[in-house]
Amino acid sequence: MGPAMTVAAAGGLAGRASTRRRVLAAVMVAVAILWLLPAVWVLVTSLKRPENIIRMPPEWIPWPPTLAHYVEVLFSSSRTARIGRAFLNSAVVSLGSVVVVVITSAMAAYPLARMQFRGRNAIFALLVGSLMIPNAVILVPQYVLTQRLGWLSTYQGMIVPEAAMTFAFGVFLLRQFFLTIPHELEDAARIDGAGTWRVFTRIVLPLSQPVLAALAIFAFRSAWNDFLWPLIAVNKPDMFPLPVALALLRGAYASESYGPIMAGATLSALPLLLVFVVANRRIVEGVRVSGLKG
Repeated sequence: MGPAMTVAAAGGLAGRASTRRRVLAAVMVAVAILWLLPAVWVLVTSLKRPENIIRMPPEWIPWPPTLAHYVEVLFSSSRTARIGRAFLNSAVVSLGSVVVVVITSAMAAYPLARMQFRGRNAIFALLVGSLMIPNAVILVPQYVLTQRLGWLSTYQGMIVPEAAMTFAFGVFLLRQFFLTIPHELEDAARIDGAGTWRVFTRIVLPLSQPVLAALAIFAFRSAWNDFLWPLIAVNKPDMFPLPVALALLRGAYASESYGPIMAGATLSALPLLLVFVVANRRIVEGVRVSGLKG
């Protein structure tokens, strides 16, 4: 085979690879558009006047736009439409869950990764196995325990069970990362007189910032979107988190207008969207570094 034929063959391969990339990019763009259409429709509908919401054919550009639905949702006197208070409740529960999950998961994952003791592997296997148990299975004992503690319709009654649902995943994620930290760093600290707690707080945790941030984001998303447990454990309207308040909002406004419903849905998505835009690199980096060692 001559040089000319070799160059031609290489050019043909490069051309086919370029074509495949273009086709793949076109498919991904089409899938992204299909995925985003419902979200765009929610935002557009929330900005429409009531008489334009059900107009056929549907309008994709609201004109004139209005914020009346957002005002109605945020400042309505209806007990089922206190989205402002629900926002506060969800923020408290989500941030509280993040703090509890990160602290407890890190403290549990460190000995499972860096210390030697009898039953370590069995404990870790039990924690990983608990990930396979559906949350609905433990709802009844969880409710009974929360009731006996007097935590129904309280922040702690939502934060602690929510954190418990993410705890096993957090231990698994952090343990996998702790295994990648060189032992020489801990040995050098111990030679300088550092104890186990100081090694954990001064050496291990600062090195674990990417994976800790990823775990915090996962915990925040899980707590912010949780609907089933708050629906069961909360019976005071002032303590409803956002998912439950939105469900009641649908019951209050479905016969009148979809505008307030779409406005509430848009408001509920904003914090998660902001977290993803700001910290999406942390999510990818934390998951990547946690899978370097099994």
